[in-house]
Amino acid sequence: MDPTHPYFTDGLNMLNDDFDLSGPAETGAGPSGSGATPTSRTKSKRLTSDVWQCFDVVEMTLPDGTVGPRAKCKFCPKNYTTTKGGTGHLRRHMQKCMPKHVQVPNTTQTQLQRHPDGSVTTWHYDAAHARECLARYIAQTDQPINFGDCVFFQEFITSAFCPQMQIVSRTTTRNDLIKMFKTQRDDLTAELQHLTVSIALTSDIWNACSKQDYLCVTGHYLDSECRIQKKILGFRPMDFAHTADNIFAVILSVLETYDIIHRILSITLDNASANTKSIALFTERNIPQTGGYFFHQRCACHIINLVVQSGLKKVSNRIERIRDAISWIGSSNPRFQEFGRHCTLNGLRPRRFQTDMPVRWNSTYLMLKNCLEYDTTISGFYNMKLAESGCPPAQSLTPDDWYVAKIFVEFLQVFYNATVTLSGVYYPTSSQAIHQIVEMSDMLNTYREDDLLGDAVVAMETKFKKYWSEMPFLYALGVIVDPRIKLAGLEYLLEFTGNKLSIDYSEQITDIRNKLFEVFSIYERRFGGIHTEPSPEPDRQPLPTSWSILKRRKKDKSASSSSSTTRSAASSGAELNRFLEAQFDADENTENFDLLLWWKTYSYRYPVLSHLARDILVIPVSTVSSEQAFSTSGRIIEPRRNCLTPEMVEVLICIRDWEHARKRMQNETVDEQFIQNFSNLYVDEGSASNQVQN
Repeated sequence: MDPTHPYFTDGLNMLNDDFDLSGPAETGAGPSGSGATPTSRTKSKRLTSDVWQCFDVVEMTLPDGTVGPRAKCKFCPKNYTTTKGGTGHLRRHMQKCMPKHVQVPNTTQTQLQRHPDGSVTTWHYDAAHARECLARYIAQTDQPINFGDCVFFQEFITSAFCPQMQIVSRTTTRNDLIKMFKTQRDDLTAELQHLTVSIALTSDIWNACSKQDYLCVTGHYLDSECRIQKKILGFRPMDFAHTADNIFAVILSVLETYDIIHRILSITLDNASANTKSIALFTERNIPQTGGYFFHQRCACHIINLVVQSGLKKVSNRIERIRDAISWIGSSNPRFQEFGRHCTLNGLRPRRFQTDMPVRWNSTYLMLKNCLEYDTTISGFYNMKLAESGCPPAQSLTPDDWYVAKIFVEFLQVFYNATVTLSGVYYPTSSQAIHQIVEMSDMLNTYREDDLLGDAVVAMETKFKKYWSEMPFLYALGVIVDPRIKLAGLEYLLEFTGNKLSIDYSEQITDIRNKLFEVFSIYERRFGGIHTEPSPEPDRQPLPTSWSILKRRKKDKSASSSSSTTRSAASSGAELNRFLEAQFDADENTENFDLLLWWKTYSYRYPVLSHLARDILVIPVSTVSSEQAFSTSGRIIEPRRNCLTPEMVEVLICIRDWEHARKRMQNETVDEQFIQNFSNLYVDEGSASNQVQN
């Protein structure tokens, strides 16, 4: 720092006022405890440098055993030579020591900042806080680590906002990110240790463009306000084969980092065989709680993908012609410009069309959905060009092609909605699974005899039955703990689904009832000591519109007999029996029924069952929450940044997810950019979404 800086000028003036700084003392005792005495230099040269205001010249024992003068700092124990070399070394020490011990008032004009509550306080630039905010912004918005090292960014900030802003190097930002990651991870560990509920996991594996595989482990739990929280716990590299042993080892290492092995309730994985085998390794370690009844969950969205893909294969020839047409139109700029003029002549806005990716069935759905409005225009232009080039008529688009596309889009809408619903983050998905299965089974039954879609529907129904002819226990419990449905409503939903797909669920209903009381007995042993008030019957809660099928259920003797059977089957579960005997009302509608809030409100009436219900409702039925991290990773580990170390990748991924969790911004059930690739591709300048993507 410049010695002529006003800081030192003001500081020396303050010292003159507060201390005796008229120069080195000529007589008297030295500093207390120093064992030195001031030197008597009655005829020595006067010390004129201003640095002597911060030093005393004292006689001290030198390293060679002799006694001689030394310059001792007035603020710290350090001392320096005075016999040669000038005072430069003393000035350098003064520049470092004075700011630590002398507080100089800020003589610049005070800056004010206004808070959201309307209060006003003084503002001071804090370089450390600015660096922390910069590191957080870089992680939140997927910016490069050297973002703060850009001279243009520095010019922008210093010119428009803060002239005191100092440039931040890549190394400094990296260290700040690592420090922030460790701090937030410690805070998350402490939060998880104080939970009163269990933790559900999801996990999936992703291959980066850097030829490095990563395994993501995500935790789901209820906070103190009974809100679902989702946090990425680890994003670890997979440097070896994707075997059951290796998957188990990586997931276990993440759990050990947070010391939550004993708190794990379930883990949701895709249908890879290695994932299924790894569950046995968890069981050997006695990790599952509640007897392991719902420890392993298969990703429902992955099953839906397999079901739809089996149907797409049966109509691929018709979809292929539509795909070829829009791909051909967009493959040449002059050809697309001619197509745009053709759209204008037909009263349509010119737009581009994005082709699908065969591995993602929802991309095929979005491609067809966005083409249907332009079916006549696309066919007219494409067939005209084929005729001009002498191509055979067999390659032309026909009305049947578009009819199949239209019907298939209507058909796939149910499966698309199911995928979106079961990919939610901040609401229970386990209570929604059976409702989506009912909707899909009804759609399969409706189109089973269709002349054009029949083969596709039969193939989809076969795949559907492979996974869901035996209803997962978690899905059943998800609707049983709904006070508007309970066990009687589950029986009706399964009966309805069985009739649509020719599946006999009667034995499963009995098995579900028995398992329900077995699980409840486990929770009763854990939480049965809780004292409660006498429990009146719960208020009747109406069903939302989406469950209109339950309105058709008749409250006949079968419902009461099943309740009686349940009561006699397990007399020890008095609390569970009391809950199951209450009837639900399907004659009214409500759209904002909060199932978690209901159980929080009535936990004093059902202290044991409320613990079971909240554990059930926190379990996700899909791995989409982990897969969302891969979309983020694709932006972080892009081709220009594939040199990031795996440790730094985990730091960036976790901080971003934790910051979005703090803002409750993780509820992106689908990739918005992915949808934008198929919609809002209008090319006219008057469009509000004038974004042309090649």
